[in-house]
Amino acid sequence: MAAQEEKEAQVAAWLKKIFGDHPIPQYEVNSRTTEILYHLSERNRLRDRDVCLVIEDLKQKASEYESEVLFLQ
Repeated sequence: MAAQEEKEAQVAAWLKKIFGDHPIPQYEVNSRTTEILYHLSERNRLRDRDVCLVIEDLKQKASEYESEVLFLQ
């Protein structure tokens, strides 16, 4: 049962992060909804990680392009 409680805590933390200052909509807390929201939170975390990697790559490429422009001037 500890695993279920951990998932519920992770879901609650994720929902607080997503909704920020807005109230979290009420939902029935049971094993099914917790499992669905847990999987959504995991997919969201992975997507956020991927987006951060793309952003960092674009920043690096922009920096390299700027360096090339300065070098060519």
